[in-house]
Amino acid sequence: MATDPALAAFLALDDDTVAAYADARAEVLGLALPPETRAGVIENLALLRRQAATFTAGLDDTGSTPKAFEP
Repeated sequence: MATDPALAAFLALDDDTVAAYADARAEVLGLALPPETRAGVIENLALLRRQAATFTAGLDDTGSTPKAFEP
């Protein structure tokens, strides 16, 4: 499945680089990760990355673009 560059970069991370990614994204967004929540945020991002990889791997690469989620 074709992914946008941001998702492709996120999926290319491994569990060891998720912490650096979280810190960099927080800085870009002007957010501070409180020390008492940082470990949980990193754990959740690692889980989200693995789930996203599972879901995108399950889609076939037929050239069609999946619909964007709209709440």
